[in-house]
Amino acid sequence: MTKLNTTGYLRYSDQKQNDNHSLEIQKSQIQLLAERESLEIIAWRADKATSAFHNNVSKREGIQLIIEDIKNGAGAICFYEESRITRSITDFYNEVYLPIKLEYPHVKFFSTQSEAEWNPNDPIVQAKLVFAAEESETKSVRAKDAQKSLLKREQPIRPGSRTPIGYNMIDGALHPNEDAKIVQLIFHLACWGHSHGIIADYLNECNVTTKKVKYWNGSTIGYILSNKVYSGNLAWNVRTSYDSSKPKHESEIDLFKNVHEPIISPTTFHLSKQINDLKKQFGTMNTPYYLRSIIKCKKCNCFLISKDNSPKGKNGEYMIYKCTGCKKSVQIIPVHHAVLNDLQKKWNTQLPNFSATSKEQLKNWATTLAKTSSNIKQLLEKAQYNQIMTAADIESNPLLAEVFQTTQLHLKNELIYTNETIDELNSLLKDDYLDKIIKKLIQQSFINFTDTELRVFFLMYFEEVAINFEKNNELNINYRLSPFVSLEKSTGYITEQFN
Repeated sequence: MTKLNTTGYLRYSDQKQNDNHSLEIQKSQIQLLAERESLEIIAWRADKATSAFHNNVSKREGIQLIIEDIKNGAGAICFYEESRITRSITDFYNEVYLPIKLEYPHVKFFSTQSEAEWNPNDPIVQAKLVFAAEESETKSVRAKDAQKSLLKREQPIRPGSRTPIGYNMIDGALHPNEDAKIVQLIFHLACWGHSHGIIADYLNECNVTTKKVKYWNGSTIGYILSNKVYSGNLAWNVRTSYDSSKPKHESEIDLFKNVHEPIISPTTFHLSKQINDLKKQFGTMNTPYYLRSIIKCKKCNCFLISKDNSPKGKNGEYMIYKCTGCKKSVQIIPVHHAVLNDLQKKWNTQLPNFSATSKEQLKNWATTLAKTSSNIKQLLEKAQYNQIMTAADIESNPLLAEVFQTTQLHLKNELIYTNETIDELNSLLKDDYLDKIIKKLIQQSFINFTDTELRVFFLMYFEEVAINFEKNNELNINYRLSPFVSLEKSTGYITEQFN
């Protein structure tokens, strides 16, 4: 009797099962089934350490290989029992069983726990799927409860997860290790606008490795720079879903502050995030047009655009800033020289005081936002009082109820955002990183700066450069009081709304 070519499917649901006999048990039972049903196992497909509850069944590597086997002539699929294929009741049926049956109606499914061909419409089979789903849900709830209990301790403990580069996990707490200096270098380079790819290439060229990373890529750099763990905070529940690594909005993340020793100072962490925001706004930092989006025409009051009118073979010789209003233009090199000369004069005289003026501005913002926070609280209390007083009208008017709900939600979110900004301002005030970096900058020459670093420097320290074309390209330069551009904008936005 000719045997039917068959694929055997095996699955672990947990990494811990890699060392036990789960695989051997499944395999031996499927072999007995194959002998009983005259099946020839031509391939074994397995999904190791893959959760049947969280991982989309059709995307599992083993399942995809089974579909390929069927395309190549396999006429049957064997598995151990229902919990080995799915724990969500319907996904295997909708995403695997039905599509295969529609395209290959002759293909048969077998379970070692069924006497004949597996039938998902059998009430007993459906009951088994329900039990499998309930069991998985129970495990999921227990795991989440265990995580919450660890996080809600007086001294939160990091639940089981990958230990970040630069830390060792000791008794549930993170402690910096020898790789912490590499993390600090990555953040330092990011603060000066260097892209994830450039940083990765630099580390690889210098043969820099860690306990976990032997070869760097941009995604690893990006993961490090976005990880709040390096500021001493523990962020949990950060992904949009189990299957998606897309981060949630800041307001939706569970953040536990000052849980362990930070590797990165508050100022460094803020500036690296700010650079990311500036890149989204202005594009790549690697450009010779350092003053793009900074230099304005004094007469037309509009930003000059950057253009390269160089003929072929003479790249860069006719790079200009041009006003779209009066059509006047100027070559970038003399403008850059004039700006840098002005900055050089102030370099040793005013720069040492820059840290003090920055701190003073941070204090002013914190004071202003404290008043704003009080105003928002009053508005929220007023909205809640009016809701109580108009309860009868709200009950009969769904639109009015929605207005109250939307207004209060907006005020609550703004209050959270304002208070978090105040916390960030206070942490920056306590940090001495800006003093250290300015002392180092005083000793540097602009000759050593790359295009990227000059672009970043100009965006953070120059507020505006106005050029007067009618007065022989005379320049008027306004410097910022601090490098915290994003905080200046967000503080202005909040106070404009509520003061």
